[in-house]
Amino acid sequence: MLTPPFAITEHPAEPGVARLRVHGELDLEAASNLEGAVAVARRAPGVRAVILDLTSLTFLDAAGVAGVVRAALAATAAGVQLRTENATGIVCRVLDITGVGEWLHSR
Repeated sequence: MLTPPFAITEHPAEPGVARLRVHGELDLEAASNLEGAVAVARRAPGVRAVILDLTSLTFLDAAGVAGVVRAALAATAAGVQLRTENATGIVCRVLDITGVGEWLHSR
């Protein structure tokens, strides 16, 4: 069962880019949903990059980080870049400590 505050919404972006805003808590229960949403977004015709907008993400644990990493590796294997942006607070700290933020060019 998903933690109730977790959601992913798609937002407009420039051509060739899929922008997904992640809301709530990204943990063990939500990680597979994130991976699935990224997989759908990267398979859309003409998509060269997927941006995870973390503005509304309030929590990120090790399982959530692993989900982001798996999504990024799958995207890379498909020739699509995955980036994160707008991480703040504890989410930014977790991405910095793990090195995932630098790897995915978080800003």
